[in-house]
Amino acid sequence: MKTIKPLVLVLILLLPDVSCRKVRDYFRDPDTGQLAETIQTTVMVAHAANLAMAMMNGQSFPYTTYSRSNDGFPCTTLMMIDAEADTDPFLAGEKADKITIAGLWTDASTAILSIILTDFHAGTSTLDLLGIKTIPVIREAEHIHIALASMDIQINPDQEALLSLNLNTLEIESELIRLETPPPTDIYLAVLQDAYYIDVHNNATTDAISDDSYTITGGGQLIEVSGPSAEIVQQAMVEVCVSPECTLNPVSGMALTKVTGLEDKGFPELGTALLEFTPRCAGTANVYVATGMYAGSNGKSVRFCL
Repeated sequence: MKTIKPLVLVLILLLPDVSCRKVRDYFRDPDTGQLAETIQTTVMVAHAANLAMAMMNGQSFPYTTYSRSNDGFPCTTLMMIDAEADTDPFLAGEKADKITIAGLWTDASTAILSIILTDFHAGTSTLDLLGIKTIPVIREAEHIHIALASMDIQINPDQEALLSLNLNTLEIESELIRLETPPPTDIYLAVLQDAYYIDVHNNATTDAISDDSYTITGGGQLIEVSGPSAEIVQQAMVEVCVSPECTLNPVSGMALTKVTGLEDKGFPELGTALLEFTPRCAGTANVYVATGMYAGSNGKSVRFCL
């Protein structure tokens, strides 16, 4: 009868534990941080556009200044927002220190805006400047409609060039046509959009913006490469509503996060989670359905904090 040497026996006993530990580490709740940050940034840009519309319609705010080229329309404007002094819950000072807006207005309800966020905080990193180039904005009754595409976003742009809005009539019409595209109603179509459509609802209080709600539909893709590891994150939202009544999480709508990753060591990361938001203001979201490494989260309530 053969005897097993002690060292071999230890290895035999440890291997299943190591393998099980890897499996346990692999299956986890969805990482909602990037999705929450996308919502934060999108709402912050929409809030800045909302402020710009309010100022052009006669409202004033102690933390803003602006100048315009002439009293009538069309006209151009330059607006400055002190984000650290703005107490509105949607323009948190910890996300950006200052916001500069250059606007080209065809009339009181229609504008093309360029926006610069100074000292923009993205996760754990700080960007000197995040530029948002030529986004169309239209006010209709109690709503403001905004289209924000990934092609509009620039990191550390030339400020002077970005804020110089010299568009001809055809270019202006081309920008405004983007708002005529109906937002997707299916989450799996939204993930292919590479653009976000924001509807700002003033809740019948045109003289105040602190009670306005923001509804986001659309999607995009993020690619992150770190050494030998790479990760592709696809995101989508359908009618995700952020309300001043709850600053912890969206209060309605659905969102999708899909991760495809390849690490230097370990399993390939593959996971999809479809999240549902409810009026319950607890910094959470419900996992409607999940697959891959998120499969164990089906039916659970997971952390989701704005």
